[in-house]
Amino acid sequence: MAFEAATIQYLEDALSEAFKYHAKLDAFLKRSGVSPALLAEVREKAEVRSAGRFDKAPKRFVAQIALEELASLGDEGDRIIAAMVTGLTQMTLPDATEKAKSAIEALQSKIKTDREIKAENRAEAERAAADARRAGERAKEAARAARTNRRDGLRDRFLGLMEEANVHGRGYLFETFLNDLFELEELDPRRSFRNVGEQIDGSFVWRGRANLVEAKWTKAPVAGAEFSSLIFKLDGKTADTRGLFVSVNGYSADAIKALNGKGALKFVCLDGSHLMRALMSEEGLVPVLERIWRHADETGEAYLPASKL
Repeated sequence: MAFEAATIQYLEDALSEAFKYHAKLDAFLKRSGVSPALLAEVREKAEVRSAGRFDKAPKRFVAQIALEELASLGDEGDRIIAAMVTGLTQMTLPDATEKAKSAIEALQSKIKTDREIKAENRAEAERAAADARRAGERAKEAARAARTNRRDGLRDRFLGLMEEANVHGRGYLFETFLNDLFELEELDPRRSFRNVGEQIDGSFVWRGRANLVEAKWTKAPVAGAEFSSLIFKLDGKTADTRGLFVSVNGYSADAIKALNGKGALKFVCLDGSHLMRALMSEEGLVPVLERIWRHADETGEAYLPASKL
């Protein structure tokens, strides 16, 4: 804390003329925190400064040098100066001159003004913090509302696809819908793409792994043979690559039973009910994936009906 020049000048006047005797000034300096060694150094420098002019260094020289030395001590010196100001404004000083009294009144006024300014600054900071919190809450609410609107729009699109008469067109629109759903869930999706000899319906990143998507919207539940394509695509990728099979109209019991006996499980299965659950909840798709993959990790079963989530 650096003191203003005016404060230091008031303090110098008060120290110089509030005490009748040097001993009382020295005692006050010590009570304020000035060490005996520092006080001795101050006294010595004051005598040097007054040599040839005074028999004993004036109290003003002592006050000036003491304040100069304290200013060079940084935070420690500031604490001692603050203690001096507090002491002078609170103690009774019967020997103080009018100049000292005027300086002390100025220090009292400065303290009062500083407190008022600090109180106003605190109040302003609190108001600014409250405004920032309210703005943050409004931004979060707006983001939630926008997310809800996007999810509602995706739900309407999904329901609309059920009325789509063009089967091939519906397949493409369904892939686009899934990509947009993954984007809403911040899963870093990629639209359908082609590698040599294979078509990938899309991908997304979850649990730090790439997940390939196989999307089916067939009239009948998916049979076991439908899984071979995704198994083949996953077998040609890194060991960390996983998959998500999405069949809107579900899976035959035989298909799921056969899949459970295929060895190491690298993908899980969702159906339309899972998608609707994600589209009807603010929690979205990620908790569905978490629950189904945990079930797969614990049981080796790739499919868990939405009714059992």
